[in-house]
Amino acid sequence: MRKITHLILGVTILSGLLMACDNAASENRSLVNILLVDAPGDFEQVWIEVLGVEILPAGSRGSAENASWIHLPYQAASNMVRISDLVNEERLLIGRTEIQSGMVSKIRLLLGNELYLIQDEIRIDLDKDSDFENKLEIDINVNALPGNSYDIYIDFDLARSVVRSSGGNYQLDPRIRAFESGVTAVIRGSILPRNVNSHVYVRSDTDTLTTLTGSNGGFYLQGIPPNDYQITIDAPEIYKDTAFNVSVQADTLLTVPAITLRPQLP
Repeated sequence: MRKITHLILGVTILSGLLMACDNAASENRSLVNILLVDAPGDFEQVWIEVLGVEILPAGSRGSAENASWIHLPYQAASNMVRISDLVNEERLLIGRTEIQSGMVSKIRLLLGNELYLIQDEIRIDLDKDSDFENKLEIDINVNALPGNSYDIYIDFDLARSVVRSSGGNYQLDPRIRAFESGVTAVIRGSILPRNVNSHVYVRSDTDTLTTLTGSNGGFYLQGIPPNDYQITIDAPEIYKDTAFNVSVQADTLLTVPAITLRPQLP
């Protein structure tokens, strides 16, 4: 009877040690979500073939010395994404994974060869810029703490990325940035009349971010570092431009009161 008791006690201790090891391991893991958004351009539609994303987290000892890229394939019914739809609060989840806690230093967007825009109902294929692949890799500085979840956004600036070459063709020259939502701010608002497409610029001494209003007149700019900014509404010719100043803090949402454009005097 004593031997059985000792056996049960030994199994209990062993189970406790295993659970403690599992808990310790889970405490050194972080969840990362990778999302895609767009700063829109003046095109009806822009389509890109999204294959996935790769991230470079810390190695097993929490440093970069033994780090290796983690591949996250984009798993959807179709890899073709109408990126021009990812405006206002629309976003695309490319993938999520658990990583070793520590610094995430790089992120790489993986695109296929099928890239095109539609203008005046005509499909126009996009050539790749000569440095296409290198421009899809971005430095980022995310300190992933154990047990926490992080949203990392890839912001694709279509207005600057789709360029017309001297031969009349269009190229995709990727202009992208990456940011972690928890250390940046969001500015949103709406412009009246709602059917007027306006460019919205958010400028500081060091940064300029831009977007277009959506079909409902709304705009939504995220990934804004804490700072003081001037917001400028670049309106169509029949309206006056508007500008005003704001200040934002990390991990905050600033909702700007509705802005009514004033018509130009004749």
